[in-house]
Amino acid sequence: MRDLWISSSAQEAPQELPPLKRKGRQSQSSGAKGSPPERGNDLWLLTLSDLLLLLTVFFVLLFGLALQQKSASSHPQAPQAKAVLSPEESPRDKQKPSLEGADPRGDLASLESALRSTLDDNDRARQIMIARRADNLFLIFPETIVFDPGQAQLKPSAQSILEKVASLASLHPHLLVEVQGHTDDRPIHNRRYPSNWELSVDRATQVVKALIGLGLNPVQISGRGFGEYRALYPNDSDSNRHKNRRVEIQFSLSPSS
Repeated sequence: MRDLWISSSAQEAPQELPPLKRKGRQSQSSGAKGSPPERGNDLWLLTLSDLLLLLTVFFVLLFGLALQQKSASSHPQAPQAKAVLSPEESPRDKQKPSLEGADPRGDLASLESALRSTLDDNDRARQIMIARRADNLFLIFPETIVFDPGQAQLKPSAQSILEKVASLASLHPHLLVEVQGHTDDRPIHNRRYPSNWELSVDRATQVVKALIGLGLNPVQISGRGFGEYRALYPNDSDSNRHKNRRVEIQFSLSPSS
Protein backbone atom coordinates (compact mmCIF):
# COMPACT_ATOMS: atom_id res chain seq x y z
CA MET A 1 0.00 0.00 0.00
CA ARG A 2 2.80 2.34 0.88
CA ASP A 3 4.49 1.70 -2.38
CA LEU A 4 1.38 2.38 -4.22
CA TRP A 5 0.84 5.67 -2.54
CA ILE A 6 4.32 6.88 -3.29
CA SER A 7 4.06 5.93 -6.88
CA SER A 8 0.71 7.54 -7.20
CA SER A 9 2.14 10.73 -5.69
CA ALA A 10 5.02 10.61 -8.10
CA GLN A 11 2.64 10.30 -10.93
CA GLU A 12 0.53 13.24 -9.83
CA ALA A 13 3.47 15.66 -9.48
CA PRO A 14 4.41 15.85 -13.17
CA GLN A 15 0.85 16.73 -14.10
CA GLU A 16 1.08 20.13 -12.38
CA LEU A 17 4.37 21.28 -14.08
CA PRO A 18 3.16 22.05 -17.63
CA PRO A 19 0.73 24.78 -16.60
CA LEU A 20 3.52 26.54 -14.70
CA LYS A 21 5.87 26.53 -17.70
CA ARG A 22 3.20 27.86 -20.03
CA LYS A 23 2.40 30.63 -17.61
CA GLY A 24 6.04 31.70 -17.59
CA ARG A 25 6.11 31.94 -21.40
CA GLN A 26 3.00 34.06 -21.40
CA SER A 27 4.53 36.50 -18.95
CA GLN A 28 7.68 36.81 -21.07
CA SER A 29 5.75 37.29 -24.27
CA SER A 30 3.52 39.86 -22.68
CA GLY A 31 6.58 41.69 -21.40
CA ALA A 32 8.15 41.72 -24.88
CA LYS A 33 5.01 43.12 -26.40
CA GLY A 34 4.81 45.94 -23.86
CA SER A 35 8.34 47.35 -24.40
CA PRO A 36 7.76 49.27 -27.69
CA PRO A 37 5.16 51.68 -26.25
CA GLU A 38 7.66 52.60 -23.53
CA ARG A 39 10.32 53.63 -26.16
CA GLY A 40 7.75 55.51 -28.36
CA ASN A 41 6.91 57.91 -25.56
CA ASP A 42 10.34 59.67 -26.03
CA LEU A 43 9.85 60.68 -29.71
CA TRP A 44 8.31 64.08 -28.87
CA LEU A 45 11.63 65.11 -27.35
CA LEU A 46 13.34 64.69 -30.72
CA THR A 47 10.68 66.79 -32.49
CA LEU A 48 10.98 69.55 -29.91
CA SER A 49 14.76 69.68 -30.21
CA ASP A 50 14.51 69.96 -34.04
CA LEU A 51 12.00 72.82 -33.72
CA LEU A 52 14.21 74.69 -31.28
CA LEU A 53 17.18 74.28 -33.61
CA LEU A 54 15.22 75.67 -36.58
CA LEU A 55 14.02 78.64 -34.52
CA THR A 56 17.59 79.37 -33.44
CA VAL A 57 18.83 79.34 -37.05
CA PHE A 58 15.92 81.57 -38.09
CA PHE A 59 16.67 84.22 -35.46
CA VAL A 60 20.38 84.12 -36.28
CA LEU A 61 19.56 84.85 -39.94
CA LEU A 62 17.27 87.72 -38.97
CA PHE A 63 19.96 89.20 -36.78
CA GLY A 64 22.52 88.94 -39.60
CA LEU A 65 20.20 90.67 -42.10
CA ALA A 66 19.54 93.47 -39.63
CA LEU A 67 23.28 94.07 -39.20
CA GLN A 68 23.83 94.09 -42.99
CA GLN A 69 21.05 96.66 -43.56
CA LYS A 70 22.41 98.88 -40.80
CA SER A 71 25.90 98.75 -42.32
CA ALA A 72 24.56 99.59 -45.80
CA SER A 73 22.62 102.61 -44.51
CA SER A 74 25.63 104.01 -42.67
CA HIS A 75 27.92 103.64 -45.76
CA PRO A 76 26.18 104.78 -49.00
CA GLN A 77 27.47 102.97 -52.06
CA ALA A 78 27.48 105.89 -54.51
CA PRO A 79 30.54 104.69 -56.45
CA GLN A 80 28.99 101.27 -56.94
CA ALA A 81 25.75 102.81 -58.18
CA LYS A 82 27.70 104.89 -60.64
CA ALA A 83 29.46 101.81 -61.95
CA VAL A 84 26.12 100.10 -62.51
CA LEU A 85 24.41 103.04 -64.20
CA SER A 86 27.21 103.99 -66.54
CA PRO A 87 30.58 102.47 -67.41
CA GLU A 88 33.60 104.33 -66.14
CA GLU A 89 35.04 106.71 -68.70
CA SER A 90 38.43 105.92 -70.09
CA PRO A 91 41.14 108.58 -70.01
CA ARG A 92 40.72 109.02 -73.77
CA ASP A 93 36.99 109.71 -73.35
CA LYS A 94 37.68 112.25 -70.62
CA GLN A 95 40.01 114.16 -72.91
CA LYS A 96 37.37 114.52 -75.64
CA PRO A 97 35.15 117.60 -75.25
CA SER A 98 31.52 116.54 -74.95
CA LEU A 99 29.27 118.30 -77.44
CA GLU A 100 26.06 116.69 -76.20
CA GLY A 101 24.21 118.92 -73.81
CA ALA A 102 26.55 121.86 -74.48
CA ASP A 103 24.94 125.32 -74.27
CA PRO A 104 25.06 126.99 -77.72
CA ARG A 105 24.79 130.43 -76.09
CA GLY A 106 27.94 129.59 -74.23
CA ASP A 107 29.58 128.79 -77.57
CA LEU A 108 28.56 132.21 -78.90
CA ALA A 109 29.97 134.02 -75.87
CA SER A 110 33.13 131.93 -75.98
CA LEU A 111 33.63 132.72 -79.66
CA GLU A 112 33.14 136.43 -79.05
CA SER A 113 35.72 136.41 -76.28
CA ALA A 114 38.15 134.46 -78.47
CA LEU A 115 37.69 136.83 -81.41
CA ARG A 116 38.26 139.91 -79.26
CA SER A 117 41.44 138.44 -77.83
CA THR A 118 42.61 137.34 -81.29
CA LEU A 119 42.29 140.73 -82.94
CA ASP A 120 45.58 142.57 -82.65
CA ASP A 121 46.30 146.28 -82.89
CA ASN A 122 46.84 146.00 -86.63
CA ASP A 123 43.36 144.48 -87.08
CA ARG A 124 41.78 147.25 -85.01
CA ALA A 125 43.66 149.84 -86.96
CA ARG A 126 42.10 148.42 -90.13
CA GLN A 127 38.69 148.99 -88.55
CA ILE A 128 37.72 145.34 -88.15
CA MET A 129 34.84 145.41 -85.70
CA ILE A 130 32.86 142.94 -83.53
CA ALA A 131 29.20 143.62 -82.81
CA ARG A 132 26.34 141.84 -81.02
CA ARG A 133 22.78 142.07 -82.33
CA ALA A 134 20.26 140.06 -80.34
CA ASP A 135 21.56 136.45 -80.35
CA ASN A 136 23.89 137.04 -83.28
CA LEU A 137 27.58 137.91 -83.36
CA PHE A 138 29.01 139.88 -86.28
CA LEU A 139 32.57 140.31 -87.48
CA ILE A 140 32.66 143.29 -89.85
CA PHE A 141 35.37 143.91 -92.50
CA PRO A 142 35.64 147.14 -94.46
CA GLU A 143 35.78 146.67 -98.22
CA THR A 144 39.36 147.93 -98.38
CA ILE A 145 40.66 144.91 -96.39
CA VAL A 146 39.13 142.17 -98.52
CA PHE A 147 38.36 143.58 -102.00
CA ASP A 148 39.35 146.28 -104.45
CA PRO A 149 36.55 148.63 -105.54
CA GLY A 150 34.11 146.96 -107.91
CA GLN A 151 35.96 143.61 -107.67
CA ALA A 152 35.28 140.24 -105.95
CA GLN A 153 38.79 138.80 -105.84
CA LEU A 154 40.12 138.46 -102.31
CA LYS A 155 43.11 140.60 -101.43
CA PRO A 156 46.14 139.01 -99.72
CA SER A 157 45.55 141.26 -96.71
CA ALA A 158 42.40 139.27 -95.91
CA GLN A 159 44.22 135.96 -95.54
CA SER A 160 45.38 136.33 -91.91
CA ILE A 161 42.04 137.40 -90.46
CA LEU A 162 40.14 134.72 -92.39
CA GLU A 163 42.51 132.07 -91.01
CA LYS A 164 41.66 133.22 -87.48
CA VAL A 165 37.94 133.11 -88.23
CA ALA A 166 38.05 129.60 -89.72
CA SER A 167 40.14 128.25 -86.85
CA LEU A 168 37.89 129.66 -84.11
CA ALA A 169 34.57 128.88 -85.81
CA SER A 170 35.60 125.23 -86.31
CA LEU A 171 35.74 124.85 -82.53
CA HIS A 172 32.04 125.73 -82.25
CA PRO A 173 30.06 123.34 -84.48
CA HIS A 174 26.78 124.38 -82.80
CA LEU A 175 26.99 127.78 -84.50
CA LEU A 176 26.05 128.73 -88.04
CA VAL A 177 28.28 131.03 -90.10
CA GLU A 178 26.79 133.29 -92.77
CA VAL A 179 28.88 135.58 -94.97
CA GLN A 180 27.01 138.71 -96.11
CA GLY A 181 28.12 141.04 -98.89
CA HIS A 182 27.10 144.73 -98.81
CA THR A 183 27.66 147.69 -101.14
CA ASP A 184 26.80 151.38 -101.16
CA ASP A 185 24.10 152.94 -103.33
CA ARG A 186 26.34 153.88 -106.24
CA PRO A 187 25.33 151.78 -109.25
CA ILE A 188 27.85 149.54 -110.96
CA HIS A 189 27.88 149.00 -114.70
CA ASN A 190 30.19 146.41 -116.23
CA ARG A 191 29.95 143.14 -118.11
CA ARG A 192 30.47 140.95 -115.03
CA TYR A 193 28.21 142.71 -112.55
CA PRO A 194 25.07 144.25 -113.98
CA SER A 195 24.12 145.56 -110.52
CA ASN A 196 25.24 145.72 -106.89
CA TRP A 197 23.27 142.52 -106.22
CA GLU A 198 25.62 140.41 -108.30
CA LEU A 199 28.69 142.11 -106.84
CA SER A 200 27.60 141.56 -103.23
CA VAL A 201 26.68 137.91 -103.88
CA ASP A 202 29.99 137.17 -105.59
CA ARG A 203 31.95 138.77 -102.75
CA ALA A 204 30.13 136.67 -100.17
CA THR A 205 30.74 133.55 -102.26
CA GLN A 206 34.47 134.18 -102.45
CA VAL A 207 34.75 134.57 -98.67
CA VAL A 208 32.73 131.36 -98.15
CA LYS A 209 35.06 129.43 -100.44
CA ALA A 210 38.11 130.82 -98.67
CA LEU A 211 36.83 129.80 -95.21
CA ILE A 212 35.98 126.30 -96.40
CA GLY A 213 39.45 126.03 -97.91
CA LEU A 214 40.86 126.98 -94.49
CA GLY A 215 39.08 124.07 -92.79
CA LEU A 216 35.59 125.30 -91.87
CA ASN A 217 32.84 122.69 -92.24
CA PRO A 218 30.74 123.49 -95.36
CA VAL A 219 27.62 122.41 -93.46
CA GLN A 220 28.13 125.34 -91.08
CA ILE A 221 28.52 128.11 -93.61
CA SER A 222 26.46 129.94 -96.22
CA GLY A 223 26.60 133.23 -98.12
CA ARG A 224 24.19 136.00 -99.17
CA GLY A 225 24.39 139.32 -100.94
CA PHE A 226 22.23 142.33 -100.03
CA GLY A 227 23.51 144.97 -102.44
CA GLU A 228 22.92 148.47 -101.04
CA TYR A 229 19.76 147.55 -99.16
CA ARG A 230 21.22 146.86 -95.70
CA ALA A 231 23.13 150.10 -95.18
CA LEU A 232 24.50 150.85 -91.71
CA TYR A 233 24.63 154.58 -92.38
CA PRO A 234 22.81 156.92 -94.76
CA ASN A 235 24.51 157.02 -98.15
CA ASP A 236 24.85 160.77 -98.02
CA SER A 237 28.63 161.14 -97.80
CA ASP A 238 31.79 159.44 -98.96
CA SER A 239 32.62 158.50 -95.38
CA ASN A 240 29.27 156.78 -94.85
CA ARG A 241 29.45 155.05 -98.22
CA HIS A 242 32.86 153.73 -97.28
CA LYS A 243 31.41 152.25 -94.09
CA ASN A 244 28.49 150.66 -95.95
CA ARG A 245 30.79 148.85 -98.39
CA ARG A 246 31.66 145.91 -96.21
CA VAL A 247 31.60 142.14 -95.61
CA GLU A 248 29.93 140.84 -92.47
CA ILE A 249 30.39 137.36 -91.05
CA GLN A 250 27.42 136.48 -88.87
CA PHE A 251 27.60 133.77 -86.19
CA SER A 252 24.21 132.58 -84.97
CA LEU A 253 22.58 129.78 -83.03
CA SER A 254 21.48 126.73 -84.96
CA PRO A 255 17.65 126.33 -85.04
CA SER A 256 18.07 122.80 -83.64
CA SER A 257 20.00 124.11 -80.60
